[in-house]
Amino acid sequence: MDNVNQEQRRILVLVEKEGQGIRPITFELLGAGRKLVEDSEGVLCAVVMGHEIAEASREIVQFVEEVYSLDHISLEHFQAEIYVSALEQLFRNINPDILLMAHTLNGLDLAPRLAWKLGTQVITDCVGISINPETGYLHCLKPVYGAKLIAEFELDKKPFMVMVRSKAIEPTGPRPSPGKIIHFTPIVDTSLAKVELIDTIKEESIGLDKADAIVAGGRGIKSDEGTEGLEQLKELIRVLKRRFSKVELGASRPLVDGGLVPSSRQVGLTGEKVAPELYIAVGISGSLQHLTGMLGSKKIIAINNNSKAPIFEVAHYGIVGNYQDVLPSLIRKLEELL
Repeated sequence: MDNVNQEQRRILVLVEKEGQGIRPITFELLGAGRKLVEDSEGVLCAVVMGHEIAEASREIVQFVEEVYSLDHISLEHFQAEIYVSALEQLFRNINPDILLMAHTLNGLDLAPRLAWKLGTQVITDCVGISINPETGYLHCLKPVYGAKLIAEFELDKKPFMVMVRSKAIEPTGPRPSPGKIIHFTPIVDTSLAKVELIDTIKEESIGLDKADAIVAGGRGIKSDEGTEGLEQLKELIRVLKRRFSKVELGASRPLVDGGLVPSSRQVGLTGEKVAPELYIAVGISGSLQHLTGMLGSKKIIAINNNSKAPIFEVAHYGIVGNYQDVLPSLIRKLEELL
């Protein structure tokens, strides 16, 4: 590996790929990294892993000073043990100060293993990151107790490792001029892999974390008329698409357990954590498990026939009433306005 200045302080972002593309959360990580660079006078770097990743590397290099391209056939599919080995080798060569990762399933599989290998710590599900100017330690904000409180942590052992929640930080834009791509070829031992990929099953692609607006249904519409209630939610989604580029149907656990929607649409502690511009909760009481997944939403509108439902404590706007009466009026009004 050439052209690496060992004396530079590096903030490294692990690029999260989705197929041949790049997941939007990567640009949020780059936004967090750019702010840390301004505070620490370091350089913003990124690592792209996979096979035939030249295009992804060229895209990311528009946003950072350095891109480390780890291109190997054995990295084509995510395998935690092999990815950890490759990243550990890269770390030993460039010695970054901070690693930012996405709080995703792959990230949760990878981060603890890598932290153990490097003899450091990792904070998951962060919604805020900054450098403590007095100590130089990494200050992290993380929701705890079902997002009822925001806890503060400080990492004091380098490399600082942090996993960032989707939609918690504003994404960054490209730099005035691109950085440089540095190729790093790890030594890959395929015998490290504990899991063998046999086949990839194509399912409905949801991407709730990418939605600008979400209309979510809960126990209140889980009845004999549940299908009819879902049709009303879908009609509201159709109207909202006039204003938002990506609107998705979400659900609390009762709709999933009842077989009305797939588990990929569940929002909550055991489902997706989302933070759209608009979140409309229909017939959702607001259990702690559900609130954990949607409290990052910029605007929350709650529709429930129980005025004491916990959802009203976090909603910016609330409508008390039967959703079957409220939704038709709301849809008609939106059609007039949008």
